Amino acid sequence: MTPIRAYVVRIYRQERTGIDGVVEDVKTGRARPFHSIVELWDALRTTRRGGARKDAPPPAPPLED
Repeated sequence: MTPIRAYVVRIYRQERTGIDGVVEDVKTGRARPFHSIVELWDALRTTRRGGARKDAPPPAPPLED
């Protein structure tokens, strides 16, 4: 069984062009900044050993108005 991972996601700035924030791993206390939705997704998909999971595709970028 895969252990459950918990994260705190702080979004500091959200604009039409992207977002800025930090993802913190609750267990380790490590924080990883992100500057786009793709970087946020990568931070959440990364395992503690440093490899990325391959079972979930990244989200589609937001549509422009």
